[in-house]
Amino acid sequence: MKKKFKFVFQDSLATSLIYFLLIVLGLIMIPYASFSRLNAIRVIKLYCRLVFLILKVFLKIKLDIRGFIPENELAIVCSKHQSFLDVLMLLYILPQPRFVMKSELNRIPIFSFYAKKIGCFSVQRDNKRDALTAIIETIKKEQQETNGQLVIYPEGTRTLPGETVEYKKGIEILFSRLKRPLFLVSTNSGLIWPQRDAFKYSGITSMHFIKKIEYNSKRSDFMAEIRKTIEDDSLRLYNLEKSRN
Repeated sequence: MKKKFKFVFQDSLATSLIYFLLIVLGLIMIPYASFSRLNAIRVIKLYCRLVFLILKVFLKIKLDIRGFIPENELAIVCSKHQSFLDVLMLLYILPQPRFVMKSELNRIPIFSFYAKKIGCFSVQRDNKRDALTAIIETIKKEQQETNGQLVIYPEGTRTLPGETVEYKKGIEILFSRLKRPLFLVSTNSGLIWPQRDAFKYSGITSMHFIKKIEYNSKRSDFMAEIRKTIEDDSLRLYNLEKSRN
């Protein structure tokens, strides 16, 4: 009972610190972040480092990020999405990230300020017509960019570890129109920071940049290929972490 109480206390304290930091650090650094996108990115990466430190100290959560990570280049990152933690990992590891994100996040004051500052795009995922319009606008704006990595979650929402859903067509449209290198990413973050659980759990959160795909107009099995690649490797990471416990 004492061990369980200690775990609950540590988890609650870690969670409180994470959201306290989001509010306090986010507010304090707004003047600095307002000057440029690069400044906003620096603030976000500082926040991510502090969150990772909190997770390590209080909950013994470690990160393992490896693979074909984009450098300072224009690229599209197509990633499995299971948790807020994998968002933080991508924000931290990518040089200049910006996300295609759900429109509901625009209602969060501090979060939305930084998201807009680094160039994120919002999509109303439950409305196909609005989602398509948002993708077209994203393409128009992205064509004016000279650097940075555009992150899209092909499932359109978080999924549970081991769960698979159909991928949205947005990633195929972006890839075919922008013709940028595409990086496929898997993760098992939902095991450590579950989306439908009150607690976080000790362990290793893995993120794997599986491979880089160059645009090829003759590619006919694009959606099937990226879905199988990401899902198979996410399942591998899931089983790897489960075997450690």
